[in-house]
Amino acid sequence: MHFESIPGEKGAKLVFGLDWRAYSAKGARAERRHFAEESGATHFTEYKANDETIVGFCELEPAQRKGGKLYSAAARIALLDRVRRRPAVLILIQNDERVQLVLVQRGAVSLDQEVALNALADRRDEIEDGCAKAGLELATLGYGAQLHAVDESFDLRELLVARKVGLIKKVPVTVPTTVPLLVILAAVFFGGKQLIDVLNPPPPPPAPPPTFMQEYQSAAMRTLAAPAPLANQLTPKLLASFGAQETNVAGWQFQKASCTIAGPCMATYKRQGGTFKEFDARAPESLRPVLFNTDGWHLTARGPEVTVAERVALAEQKTWPTQQALIKALQTDPQKLSTKPDTLDSHGYVVDIKPAERLIARQPTAGEVQGPLVLRGAWQIDGYKWQSALLARLPDNMALDTLDVELKEDGTGVHFTAKGKYYVLN
Repeated sequence: MHFESIPGEKGAKLVFGLDWRAYSAKGARAERRHFAEESGATHFTEYKANDETIVGFCELEPAQRKGGKLYSAAARIALLDRVRRRPAVLILIQNDERVQLVLVQRGAVSLDQEVALNALADRRDEIEDGCAKAGLELATLGYGAQLHAVDESFDLRELLVARKVGLIKKVPVTVPTTVPLLVILAAVFFGGKQLIDVLNPPPPPPAPPPTFMQEYQSAAMRTLAAPAPLANQLTPKLLASFGAQETNVAGWQFQKASCTIAGPCMATYKRQGGTFKEFDARAPESLRPVLFNTDGWHLTARGPEVTVAERVALAEQKTWPTQQALIKALQTDPQKLSTKPDTLDSHGYVVDIKPAERLIARQPTAGEVQGPLVLRGAWQIDGYKWQSALLARLPDNMALDTLDVELKEDGTGVHFTAKGKYYVLN
């Protein structure tokens, strides 16, 4: 098997080289258990294709399981739209002198193996002959400089789109059928009716439905228990970190970047006279891993790391501004006479505030609401890096979700788009 790290997911890896089987949906669980016992497989992944369950098996050592989650690359490939709608697809991914080969026929993975680059031609001939005999039209997708005669190029970023697909799990441990039989016989022998009553107590009475305030309080705790970094801290830090990073490397110029609230940002560079080889040779470790795009004009590299920031705190709700006070706080001097206070526009700095809504859709009855309720709304701020000082003035009820940065080609500078949520009391 071959393992490849997944950018932006700590310890997670893509795995090539599983052993695949197709079973009818009705008896898939028993067939899966039977094959695992015979082959010694310890882990598996599965997905549905037509009326079948497609299962990939593998035997993992303890050292291979350490560090994070494992995902099947072949399963992610098989569920791509442009693969599912074709009768047969061969995907080739070059890795130096080795090639990862995945064959998908009628939605099911048939082959998932690694071959030497110099043996690839013979292996492709065998696969093409097999598909021709089966009456399946074969399309070949490839990624790699030394792969020729492919129908379409394959972008490695397609393997990162469906992040939850192909999770490799441990094969469940089966309990021998004699064990439950012995338990039943012992219960009959030693306890009779009394033991049966103990083992089968009457069901407890159903719990009363939660009140509106109970449901609201649970929703409020869930909402603010999730990461909600203060926008006035994290956004200026991220913009400053881009200013400290080199914008030109070996003939490649920074073009844009996207950041979430955890992990590294993903930066895109545009070719300005350089080559992939030069960038790979001169790029510092802080930019790796580097993904070269098949168009030859762009590459994706690691951007600045998102640092830990203080979060919006439910305990500080009494200090939060109201929605109207929030709008006034975000107005700069040229915006004081704005006729549309929900959209504040001045010198390229635009603030868009969506109306706040309740955390739950349930309508309270008379007398159910006790005290003020937390409302949540969305906001978006567009501006330029030189206006980042305005972001540091944002109140403490605004949380950042994403930050997109782009170097404008018209010479106006570095533009940013920040999005997030704000919280107010009704």
